[in-house]
Amino acid sequence: MTKKTKAKSTNKKLTQAQREEVVRLSVEDGLTYTKIAEKMGCSIPNVSYLMKKHRNKAQDNKKKEEARTKAKMKANPFEYPTDPITFRVGKLLEIEGDIQYAREEKVIHTLGSLHKLHLSLHDELRTFVEASKETHGSTAQQLKIEIVDAIQSLPPLLKKQVMDELLTDTSNIVRLATK
Repeated sequence: MTKKTKAKSTNKKLTQAQREEVVRLSVEDGLTYTKIAEKMGCSIPNVSYLMKKHRNKAQDNKKKEEARTKAKMKANPFEYPTDPITFRVGKLLEIEGDIQYAREEKVIHTLGSLHKLHLSLHDELRTFVEASKETHGSTAQQLKIEIVDAIQSLPPLLKKQVMDELLTDTSNIVRLATK
């Protein structure tokens, strides 16, 4: 019988510590994939795969950190705007960043809901902006005109009841100063 010499296996599964050692040997020691594979007893494609995985993880961590930094620069998390318009503008910017991140990471399942949220907040923002433009009675004269117009636009029966109430009971009438 002849003895078969068993070659060093290149298909063995590496432990977590060995995978970390592969990364360290490449990054810190600068060894080639071939030398790392020989030293660790694994294949060159295995080393290449581990290094690619390491680079992707590093890029993901960098993107997340940039997103956090960007968010911190935009607003202080302990300061919430009381103005509804400012609040909605801030939320729109946050959602815009989330949409961009989802596109870059190809996280398609969340894009639809993010777009719907973005649109609904945008519609709310437009409503608040339009409402803020409406100024009622900025002067006493303008207020008087608006009240008279409101009374004049009432149906005749209701208009008569309001006028009767105003003319008979003057205790609930506030006189506006005119210039």
